[in-house]
Amino acid sequence: ADRALGYGADDGDFVFDMSSLVQDRLKKYDKILIIGPYPPPLGGVSVYIYRLSKSLDNSQVFDVSKNGFKKYIDLFAVLCRTKFRAVNIHSFSMTIVFVLMITRLFKNFDLIATSHNPRLFEESSKFKELIYRVFFHCIDVLVVVNKHILDDYKSRDLHIPKSIIIEHAFLPPPLEEEDKILATYPDSFYNFIRSKTQIITANAFQISFYKNTDLYGLDICIELTAKLKNVYPNLGFIFALANEKVNTEYIDKMRLRIKELNLEENFYFLTGQKELWPIFKKASLMIRPTNTDGDALSIREALYFKCPAIASDVCDRPTGTILFKNRNLDDLYDKVKDVLC
Repeated sequence: ADRALGYGADDGDFVFDMSSLVQDRLKKYDKILIIGPYPPPLGGVSVYIYRLSKSLDNSQVFDVSKNGFKKYIDLFAVLCRTKFRAVNIHSFSMTIVFVLMITRLFKNFDLIATSHNPRLFEESSKFKELIYRVFFHCIDVLVVVNKHILDDYKSRDLHIPKSIIIEHAFLPPPLEEEDKILATYPDSFYNFIRSKTQIITANAFQISFYKNTDLYGLDICIELTAKLKNVYPNLGFIFALANEKVNTEYIDKMRLRIKELNLEENFYFLTGQKELWPIFKKASLMIRPTNTDGDALSIREALYFKCPAIASDVCDRPTGTILFKNRNLDDLYDKVKDVLC
């Protein structure tokens, strides 16, 4: 589960390496700018960038999670006044892409683009698709967190650079921060886990929809809990939701469903900006019921702490992950029962 997967574009062979190929590549530069979200808010990408930058002595992070147009002006200014040898981009917003394309006209740096999910072209207008196609010609190194993302780009006949890395976006968590993280959990969380015999956990950055379906599968988690309660009456399900202020009507609908199913003592929302890996040290199981995905940090963190992980079969998953048929509650229920018993 910890193994990095690299791809050699010139010979078409896959090469396995226990080290991080991305880290090794970035360490070769004198000065690097990493562009992407930085905690807070917490999410798979922002946590990865935090850990990546912490492991590099030669990096600077530009946080794109800030609000307002001024951040793009600030990014342009940072690129202009500092001599970066490489820029590693993790956010493909149209304005950031424009800024980089313009800057490359008069600044010389290697552009390393890291793609964390396969949705870049799925909802793009024709104009955006054209800009992204041009942008791909500017990329010197393409990093994808899962091979199916690269396959999707190739199927769209994009310009693919010769230098490609396929590597999961996981770096081991800093264990020295555990006490600080645990202090951010509310008392109600500890009361909940102390009162339960089995603990299952799942998470989402915020409620989102993909093809009109709950992307992170909160709905199926609730229905799963209802089925499991018949066999495990003292089961607890923790659903971590970093940003509960998006799609609040849907969340209210799900809370009502929890009440209808009499699950108020079995289903717990852990909301707010909190790192989750300490939970995997206590949980019986984590699930990742997403209906599309890149490479989930939460799965790799669970496996890292020897917590069993069950995930939908929408993409390649790390070795050791138990797969269930996407959006199939009965199959998920069977796989969970196999683990819990």
